[in-house]
Amino acid sequence: MSSEKVKPDAKYAGELLLGLTMTAFSMFVIVEAVGMPQRGPGGLLMGPGFVPLLAGVVLLLLCSWLTLSAILKGGYRQLGQCLRDGVADVENKRFLIILAIMAIYVLGLLGRIPFIAATVIYYVLIFVYIKAGSLAKITLYTLLATFLFAFFLPRLFEMPLP
Repeated sequence: MSSEKVKPDAKYAGELLLGLTMTAFSMFVIVEAVGMPQRGPGGLLMGPGFVPLLAGVVLLLLCSWLTLSAILKGGYRQLGQCLRDGVADVENKRFLIILAIMAIYVLGLLGRIPFIAATVIYYVLIFVYIKAGSLAKITLYTLLATFLFAFFLPRLFEMPLP
């Protein structure tokens, strides 16, 4: 951190942001776990979603505790400033842009266009964003990464492509 003094509420604003984000994630895990196939007489207890459900519930409880604690300590007072500082940080911007590219790939491309085309688009966007080199290098890297991810690994591990 920098040498300037950090306001006490700023720490709790970060904890509040983390608590809210992880609470949303834990609810997603719980919903997905409940939606997993249930086989046999035990239903959910014998299904593949049981362990993720338990993990999601424990995470939800812990995140709720963190969120409530941060609210009680005044973290909401500095939440806006914490968000502005976080978005203004260069490393955080890079992370958020790469996360957005991944979201476009997973939520926008997969299942809507052929898998290989979606993967090529994803790698082109990533390599252009990180400035991986000239157009020739980006093309080479994209082709190699797509071959590795879409052809080689699925055959090596005998896993189906989406």
